Amino acid sequence: MIIFLYGPDSFRRQQKRKEYIERYKNKYQAIGYFDFNIKNSDAEFEKLREFCSSHSLFENVKLAVVENFLTDQKAIVDFLKANLENKELTILLSENKAPIKKFDFLLKKPVLAQEFKNLTSGQFEFFTKKEAEKQGVKLTADALTFLAESFNEDSWGLINELKKLSLFNDKNFNSQRLKEIVENNKPTSFNEFFSQIKNFLWARSFGQKLVNLEFLLLREDSAKIFNFLASFSNNPAELTRKFADYDIAVKSGKMDYEEALMLTIL
Repeated sequence: MIIFLYGPDSFRRQQKRKEYIERYKNKYQAIGYFDFNIKNSDAEFEKLREFCSSHSLFENVKLAVVENFLTDQKAIVDFLKANLENKELTILLSENKAPIKKFDFLLKKPVLAQEFKNLTSGQFEFFTKKEAEKQGVKLTADALTFLAESFNEDSWGLINELKKLSLFNDKNFNSQRLKEIVENNKPTSFNEFFSQIKNFLWARSFGQKLVNLEFLLLREDSAKIFNFLASFSNNPAELTRKFADYDIAVKSGKMDYEEALMLTIL
């Protein structure tokens, strides 16, 4: 069978993705992770096909978690259509956009498709309220409106900000207090961010690297830092492999991006 999650709201899409993975983890052992947003997508496709076709006496059902897969290739279309009703294999697809015409069969049964559009302003305010409650953050009505408007359509930025607010001893926020905090913690410009990344990379001692990393994490999302560092084309092969392994570990719920960043400097 195929599960297809798509749409620009990557936070809610990733949360649903995690739900499915946890559900399968509780029942089955065979889970593979494949990301086609890499240089050698042909090799990744072969890995996916090998995973899906191999059999074991101890594995009745497999889950293949696949991202950035819907490229314009006939082989991919054929592969997905061949597994639409495969009861021994579940393919969980996650994409930013709705499929092009060749893949419109993913929007029809038997595929389980779910779209994650950006929330409207009213929906996003309700989402903000619920997520604040989860973090134990108490917002006045004007603070709630301010926060929802500040991060409209940026679910990751909102969640990151709520996590920071949850670290305060006093978790009650009105709009005036909140404005001061958010204003002082706005993300840096790209030039500032790149400069901070260079300081982090060029630090000679572990202690200085740690200080520079903590400074980066105060102003930027850990996923953004990790993905930026992993994207460097001149990374040594060993470091590239580490980033790939850590990325899989994060996406499978075994660690978070902050832990992954810490491991890269150890």
